[in-house]
Amino acid sequence: MNVCSFTGFLLEEPYLDEKDGVSFLEFKLITYSYRRSKSTGEKTKIPTVLTFEAWHTGAATIAKLATKGDKMTVYASARNKSRDDETIVFRVNEFDFGCLNSN
Repeated sequence: MNVCSFTGFLLEEPYLDEKDGVSFLEFKLITYSYRRSKSTGEKTKIPTVLTFEAWHTGAATIAKLATKGDKMTVYASARNKSRDDETIVFRVNEFDFGCLNSN
């Protein structure tokens, strides 16, 4: 099985939904990579936005604890969105927050 790990920042407030009677959450993380220009030596910050989906208790936990801008590490499996749609989404297997507010 393919397993990917990403660390990034939550792009929007999470919104818990329901599909076929199961809790569902789709969210986006923005990750950054850096490159140094050979000619000028300047670093360039390159953003990448990735789409994730979480189900059941994982979805409920993320929706309850996470807010826009939170740093998360996500371990996920890459999958096609559906049989008819070749768009890739990452299905969350495990996750961790970089830092949670102490409320």
